[in-house]
Amino acid sequence: MWDFSFMIPSALMLVTLLGFYFSRPRLPVRANRTFVVMLLAELLVMASDIVSTMIDENFTQYPVGVVYAANILYFVLYLTRIYWYYRFALQTVSAGVGSRVFAEHILELPYVLIIALCISSPLTGAFFSVGPQGYVRGPFYDMLYVAAAFYIFVSLVFTIGYAKSLRRADITGLVGYNVVLIVGNVIRFAFPKVLVMDTFCTIAIMVIFLGFTNPELFLFEQGYAFNGHALRVLLGERIITEDYYVLGIALQNYNHERGLLGGANMDAAIFEINRWLMDAYPDCVTFYLGVGRFAVVGRQNTNWRQVAEHLRDRFDHPWSVPSAEVVLHAGLVSASVDSGLKTADELANMLIIALETAQQDAGLAAGTTTETLSLKEVDQQVGVLRALERAIEKREVEVFLQPVYQSSTHRMVAAEALARIRDEDGRIISPALFIPVAERTGYINQLGEQVLEKACEFYATHDGVAMGLEWINVNISPIQCLQQDLTERMLGILGRYGIPVDRIHLEVTEQSIVDYALLQRQLMALRDAGFEFSLDDYGSGYSNLTRVREYPFANIKLDMSVVWDYFNERDNLLPAVVRGFRDTGYTITAEGIENEEMAQALVEIGSDYLQGYYFSKPLDLDAFRREYGAAA
Repeated sequence: MWDFSFMIPSALMLVTLLGFYFSRPRLPVRANRTFVVMLLAELLVMASDIVSTMIDENFTQYPVGVVYAANILYFVLYLTRIYWYYRFALQTVSAGVGSRVFAEHILELPYVLIIALCISSPLTGAFFSVGPQGYVRGPFYDMLYVAAAFYIFVSLVFTIGYAKSLRRADITGLVGYNVVLIVGNVIRFAFPKVLVMDTFCTIAIMVIFLGFTNPELFLFEQGYAFNGHALRVLLGERIITEDYYVLGIALQNYNHERGLLGGANMDAAIFEINRWLMDAYPDCVTFYLGVGRFAVVGRQNTNWRQVAEHLRDRFDHPWSVPSAEVVLHAGLVSASVDSGLKTADELANMLIIALETAQQDAGLAAGTTTETLSLKEVDQQVGVLRALERAIEKREVEVFLQPVYQSSTHRMVAAEALARIRDEDGRIISPALFIPVAERTGYINQLGEQVLEKACEFYATHDGVAMGLEWINVNISPIQCLQQDLTERMLGILGRYGIPVDRIHLEVTEQSIVDYALLQRQLMALRDAGFEFSLDDYGSGYSNLTRVREYPFANIKLDMSVVWDYFNERDNLLPAVVRGFRDTGYTITAEGIENEEMAQALVEIGSDYLQGYYFSKPLDLDAFRREYGAAA
């Protein structure tokens, strides 16, 4: 007699899971469709297992054809269940690498051959036969275990082989459910009369549900829209077939508007926008990526130009929130197959950068963007990010030094250390491109440390004092100030090269002074350690003298735009600013000096130091050594 006691609870669990699954929004991808097939196949296997077992136990009451049919149906469903576990693993791996696994169709052959053997059993007795004693196993019965072992092995091989392309959670899930299947098959082989295999299959399905197909994994935290993870999963499938188009929507001035409206009202507006997108474009899939950013993904043959115009028109009208109606303007971003992107992660990451760019470029514009920003237009930023990552990882960040001259003697007394990185072709990338990317990604910490270390190494190796370098200016970003151990890290670098603290002056850009408490706390700690500070690019931002005095600056560097404006239209503003700073105890450095006239004029109004192409452009370390080392 067979033991059915494990099957009823398993069946109830699967029915409950199926009900929950269909009660939530589901992403239209192969993995979810495969999961439904697996659920239904498992329920059918359970049902056919019970029916065929009951018929086998009472075989004399049924025609031989019915006994054969019931058992063939069970074995076919059993093998199909095994095959779909493998199919799920294959689909997960192929989505991770962005292309179909070449062996997909070849590996279907064992399944087809074993099915054929099973169906031939009435003639060959391959899997089983029905005789006077009833149901009897055939010589090829153990092919069930061989098939299970084969497909589990292949699934694990693909998982290990493509591990670098998969998320750690995906690897854990794939290995986990296959291990459960191994245990279940071993127990079934050892105790064939106990129908426990379905319980282990139910556990495997639960692992798949929790790790891959739970609708909650794909929904934004409020649960009303698909999230960024869902976007990557969908693109992973669409990018294989090259049948996709993505239209991104970025709400302009999102943080500002959220502050004005309040969190509850903005969340209500986000909900309203997402619902409208879903209703307006039912053939597309809508995603909310957070911080006011949406994505609509559809097929290539959709009239996307018309969709963009429709969106612009809608955003010219107000959205309803609980306490008011608000107008929210948006920037649009587009991506299609011709963007030349190969993987879902590459496409999703570039989309995020493009949406961020659309939000930043919007400024205080009073209308929705009239042109869609193509991902090709932010491809440069992705290239910059790769170059930055490569330079930091391989310690290839270059340091250029631009001399700083004392105005009274026209003698070089210091130099500013400037970071430089190169693209794949060896061309220098503008700091205006890579510094914002470094700050946005957090790489500014490693970048800053490399610059400081190489500047210290140069100063120590080539006797900076003999060159006439009284100090080197090194830029520091407010992002670096988030490091609690910043002072210790910087002192550690100086200590390795025996550089006195007064030989390194730190420059902070005026436009970066936005978090008073954070910067003041860190700069004061650095000052107490012996560092001196310059306020860089003064005049390009919004700081006033009173605010500047709250920081431990000793030197004010006038931005080149301020210097040039003074020579375009002479007035008393710049001389008055310089006098004000000098009277308060600051020294002044003028940047952007391009000729003798500018140098002389800045000396006359009170600048202590001069920097610019008139004296020298930034030089790489070897060139700087050749130019100024001989003088030593």
